Amino acid sequence: MTTRRTVLAAFAAAPIASFLGRPALAAQPPVFSDGGLAIRGFDPVAYFTQSAPVMGSAAFQSDYMGATWRFASAASKALF
Repeated sequence: MTTRRTVLAAFAAAPIASFLGRPALAAQPPVFSDGGLAIRGFDPVAYFTQSAPVMGSAAFQSDYMGATWRFASAASKALF
């Protein structure tokens, strides 16, 4: 026989049971980097200043948030 107490206990336990059934999620890195190179080496500033993807250069790079960012020019690096 089902009582109110049993029904209330089931409703109270449902959120806890669904949480415990989920697999643990690994922490995502704050920046997408392919082998440590942010956004696959493209200049992040060029997307805004030139409205197009432009490949960055190793001559203009900076480390930020655990990734290496490359820029097409010193001006792009300064804007970053």
